[in-house]
Amino acid sequence: MKNTTLVLLIIILFSTKIASQNVINHTYPNTDGPDKNPMKGWNSGWWDDYELASVGFQYLKWKDFEPTDGNFDYDAVENVIERPGSVGRHIILRLYTDWFGNEQTSDAGPSWLYTDYGVERLQATNGKYITNYNHPNYIAQAIEAIQALASHYDDDPRIYTIQLGVLGYWGEWHTYSFDDPNFEIEQNTMIQILNAYNTHFPTSKLMGRYPWLEPLASANNIGFHNDFFGPFNHSNDFDNAIFSGEKWLEGPIGGEIPPGLNESDYNILYGTSAGIDMIDKGHYSTMKAGDDDRPCLNNPNGPNCAGFMDMHRKMGYNFQIQTALFAETLPQSENLTIDIAISNIGVAPIYYDWDVQFALLDQNNQLIETFETVFDLTTIAPDNTSYTIATSIPINTIPEDDYQLAIRLIQPNADSNKTNPWQIDPRNTYIRFANEITTIEGTWNTNNALQGGWSVLGDVSIDNSTLNINNDLEIDSVNIYPNPAENNLHIEVDQRNTLKTIQIYDTTGRMITSINIPNMSSEEIVDIKNLSNGIYTVILTTEYTQIQKLFIKQ
Repeated sequence: MKNTTLVLLIIILFSTKIASQNVINHTYPNTDGPDKNPMKGWNSGWWDDYELASVGFQYLKWKDFEPTDGNFDYDAVENVIERPGSVGRHIILRLYTDWFGNEQTSDAGPSWLYTDYGVERLQATNGKYITNYNHPNYIAQAIEAIQALASHYDDDPRIYTIQLGVLGYWGEWHTYSFDDPNFEIEQNTMIQILNAYNTHFPTSKLMGRYPWLEPLASANNIGFHNDFFGPFNHSNDFDNAIFSGEKWLEGPIGGEIPPGLNESDYNILYGTSAGIDMIDKGHYSTMKAGDDDRPCLNNPNGPNCAGFMDMHRKMGYNFQIQTALFAETLPQSENLTIDIAISNIGVAPIYYDWDVQFALLDQNNQLIETFETVFDLTTIAPDNTSYTIATSIPINTIPEDDYQLAIRLIQPNADSNKTNPWQIDPRNTYIRFANEITTIEGTWNTNNALQGGWSVLGDVSIDNSTLNINNDLEIDSVNIYPNPAENNLHIEVDQRNTLKTIQIYDTTGRMITSINIPNMSSEEIVDIKNLSNGIYTVILTTEYTQIQKLFIKQ
């Protein structure tokens, strides 16, 4: 009984504190999403620059990375990353040995691998060459190269994904067009290479090629890359495997449109719902489009540009603010309580947990103070569910004044001082929302720390006076009983007010129940018997304002 009395006293004090603030429900017009957000959408590749892209896709030749046995040239990796198609962007990187071609030897394999370790170059009757990936020395040396690459780049902030390479043509784990029936990449070879990537790249996300073939079909914590995206059977096989196995939950899905498509294929992709349907089914986050594949560059007024941009915005995550609850005027003695309802209207989660920060800015957009908030962004699933980011900020040290309340989702440590710059465009280190909302553009300061990148939620005034309290916000104007409650919660408001919606949140900020009241009344009974025992927040939207209170389910 003593514990219940103490909890009730806490509830009364907390409810009185919230009730003394004029909590306002802020909304922001929805959009289909920004034209550019980090780690998603159409991406560039090789020497191909594309302003819309936040991701670059690049190949790395093994012979350039390890020109002599055991000597790794990291400058060669930097030269690849700094190509026009990837500089300033997050990188998808693939290490490879063989490049498909007629009467060609292994284009990217280091010569010492063949001369010193006895790894064979195999030739088929059609003149194609390929490396014997199953040779024990090949596997051992490939694992050493993977480990060396990881030692420098697993925690590099520029890396988006590392693709499982070193096997097959272009590092794609296949030997198609090599017509010797006596050679194939053995599954044990694939398992050893897969294990090497998983072991040495614990931080970076990985991407494989064939989600329907073993051992990748049974692999966990990796995404996949479709190198033949379009209206083709191969792409259907890929998307079916991703969809049926829900592999997009394990890691990012990406791809590329093959070169040389005809006009009819492009019209299907961009001019019909086919492209969007494929993005939805395969849960793609990124896609490489070549120079000839970009209707908005080549013909911005043409019929395919709109479909192209719809696909671009739909890919990956796409965070949209539904509502933001906070007081616009409050005294220094109280905390600024913020409650953001956010949903993901994209097709995938964000696969890295970036930081969530709130801030108070002055009226000239200058930062006054930043407040860190614990929230795992990777949990915001693309299911149109509303997720709540809630925090309570002490403002007793903030001077009395008028401020702007802002939020930003940024890459971890982007705002820390750095001796060495990240070499990423600052625009690729913070996330814009799918709302019409004022955003303060980000820049790197002289200490290589991100400044800006804030989305402004609204104005907040802080003073140290006692606020005038409207009758509809007084604690006596709302009656919630019984409290604690077991089966039903009775909610009554003053006859001068009427209820419009009732929302119930648990202690993690997750919305449990939302009730719309079409025929506005001053009294409602809410069934809570299926709630777990504990403390809950109820937010009442009335004809004039919003009121927040706590209750106990027992």
